[in-house]
Amino acid sequence: MFRIFSLFIGFISTLSLGQAEEHAWPIFRGPGGSGQALGQAVPTAFGPEKNVVWKTALPSGPSSPIIWGSRLFISGHVGTSVKMLCLNRLTGEVLWEGAREIPKVPKFFHIAGSVAAATPATDGKRVVFYFDDYGLITTDLNGNKLWEHRFVTSTGNQFSYGASPIIEGKKLLLNRDGALDSCLVCFDLKTGRILWKAKRPGVINSYCSPYVMEVNGAKQVLQGGSGELVAYDFNTGSEVWKATGLPGFVCVSPLAVGDTIYYGGWSTAHVAGRSRIASFFPENSGLTSESLESAEGFFKQFDKNKDNKISFAEFPSGRMKDVFPMTDQDGDKSINLEELDFWYTIKPWAGRNAFYAIKTGGKGDITRSHVKWKVPRGIPYVCSPIVQDNKLYLIKKGGFVTCVDTTTGKPIYSQERLGVGGEYYATPITVGDRIFIAAERGTVFVIKPSDKLEIIARNEIGEKLEATPAIVHDTLYLRGDKNLWAFRKK
Repeated sequence: MFRIFSLFIGFISTLSLGQAEEHAWPIFRGPGGSGQALGQAVPTAFGPEKNVVWKTALPSGPSSPIIWGSRLFISGHVGTSVKMLCLNRLTGEVLWEGAREIPKVPKFFHIAGSVAAATPATDGKRVVFYFDDYGLITTDLNGNKLWEHRFVTSTGNQFSYGASPIIEGKKLLLNRDGALDSCLVCFDLKTGRILWKAKRPGVINSYCSPYVMEVNGAKQVLQGGSGELVAYDFNTGSEVWKATGLPGFVCVSPLAVGDTIYYGGWSTAHVAGRSRIASFFPENSGLTSESLESAEGFFKQFDKNKDNKISFAEFPSGRMKDVFPMTDQDGDKSINLEELDFWYTIKPWAGRNAFYAIKTGGKGDITRSHVKWKVPRGIPYVCSPIVQDNKLYLIKKGGFVTCVDTTTGKPIYSQERLGVGGEYYATPITVGDRIFIAAERGTVFVIKPSDKLEIIARNEIGEKLEATPAIVHDTLYLRGDKNLWAFRKK
């Protein structure tokens, strides 16, 4: 359909399957988890009819693609069958597919919940897939099983497991926050043997992926969750330092650039009353003052047939509708006044919405000694930060971009609008002098790193976007809710 072979006959012969890491995007957020595609020249304008190399239909799931050489790996699921897929990244052809069966697909609280959310990881010899309802599966590049690790239970995450396994050298790191044995666990990548476990008692589910950085020649593993960011010794799993006063319920993963770590997040769990209700809905939702103040006022506005219940169809669009199953405690497919009142009366959780810049090199509790500055507004809910040219970029739900001077912590601009609301799940990716930002509603923005928000392009893909893009060999790989797309300048 897209004349694959005529477009690529000139360079397919030069790129063999399984080639070296020159063309590699091995883990979530790419090499080093940095979110940077160095030396790439992907098109600024692209879409279903422009600069398409190929598209391939995929099973359901929001996991992001990873790449080694000419092989692309991704996961998904069809019902209770969780899928591991390998594609030829040059043509989109499925080279192999593996599957495992899980007992059932949980009834997640959030509409975006999935049993195949974790992004795979590879070192060029092995590929690691993680499904919270099954466990770890490690294969070679041809899909042959090398080892598996089954856990006694899943993490029990009612919003679905959202972190990803991370490979660093000969080790594999996995966040197991919220499990019965809540911990950060380190495996021998070759054998699957557990090397160490850093126990995290009392920690609730976290969507933060482990992040490895080097400080004074020694590696540390950062793991966030339950109001803290903790650094563990890479070799032993012993705690080195921690920073407190952070979100209790967190989706963002940390990033280190130079001697500074950037981490934090925002959650409705840490606001209350009118502010909490307002945060659940877009600005143009039309909620009255009465609806913001009380459940009774909300019913007055939205219980159209006056049956003392609000059905899914009656419910206004927004984040509260996305967690409709969570509010519908009796499971009758509608929400009554008592169920809705929960959101108006519950107190904020422990922790707070904050975003820190933390100086590396500390020991113990470094909250007072090493936090260089904090960002109070424009904080992301899900997507992780990126840094480009001494500027920190944060993308807030609703399509608001904040740019912060990394030296001073002062905003260069704050909460500027992209023009598309809704959720922003995918982490932005920097490509040279451009930043790619994907909105869940199906738009990919390209902005220029500068002292003001400059939108270079707005690309409509035509399907929902939750996964973080991968970029190698001047090609952008983008997963939608139906297809995996490859875009390259023609």
